[in-house]
Amino acid sequence: MKHLKFLFPVLLCTLLLGLSSCKETNADRLRAMRGDWESIKNRPAFTLFEENGQYRVTTYRKTYRGTIQTETYQISERDGNLFIETGLSVLLTYDKENDRILLSPGGEYKRSNQPIKK
Repeated sequence: MKHLKFLFPVLLCTLLLGLSSCKETNADRLRAMRGDWESIKNRPAFTLFEENGQYRVTTYRKTYRGTIQTETYQISERDGNLFIETGLSVLLTYDKENDRILLSPGGEYKRSNQPIKK
């Protein structure tokens, strides 16, 4: 009985440590999200990439003159959530099963099959 009282907490701690190591981190999500994304509802496309250990988003918008205007923003993490720092914080959520990104506000994005014209 003494061995069981000692063994149970040890096994419980081992199980909890094992489960916590299986949990996907934001760094894993960001690695999976790298690439070109296009909007479902005709919003500006963007590219998510890593530069010097920092993740960034570059948006591409076509102007009335036909030129491409780009803006780059940094991605930050607060309280376990990912945000794009645009002056306002845009919440970035990734649906791994459907390979979709949801920006709040900003709409839903799917992975682009073709590279974005830069």
